Amino acid sequence: MNATYPLPIVGLPPMPPELAALAGAQAPAEARPDDIVRQAFRIGGMRLLAPFAAASELVEMPNVYPLPRMPANLLGLVNLHGRIVPLFDLAALFETQHLPREKRMVLVIGHGNDAAGIVIDGLPRRLVFRPEHQIVTPALPAAAADAALATYVQGPDAWFEFDYASLLEQLVS
Repeated sequence: MNATYPLPIVGLPPMPPELAALAGAQAPAEARPDDIVRQAFRIGGMRLLAPFAAASELVEMPNVYPLPRMPANLLGLVNLHGRIVPLFDLAALFETQHLPREKRMVLVIGHGNDAAGIVIDGLPRRLVFRPEHQIVTPALPAAAADAALATYVQGPDAWFEFDYASLLEQLVS
């Protein structure tokens, strides 16, 4: 006996119209060869960028071992997988305060013996800029101005890219 029985349709209820509009609103933009793709992060009110190749690791705030008679921006040393790395806090350099509601993380800039950690607020994200988004870098604190590479605007926000090796070298010299 081969009887067929209709099966009930089982599934999710229909999506509300406002969610359906968001789900189908935008297809991902095509990557263009002249796009500028950067890792974006914040230190207080300062919005910063780094090429993905420059940043080697992101970790939760580890134990910090302070060093005597060091500049205030150098918090101390941290142990990352058996590798000892200096940890810098750039908030004072940029004349800002860390965001109180954001979790502090360590973004490791550089690789191997040239690595150094910087304290950032929250998680980094990926941003894409077009060449026409680049603007003239506005006035920055003297210690940071010489290391500024570029400034990009996205909406009302200015995002700053630095030569981090040069910036951190200035802090310890």
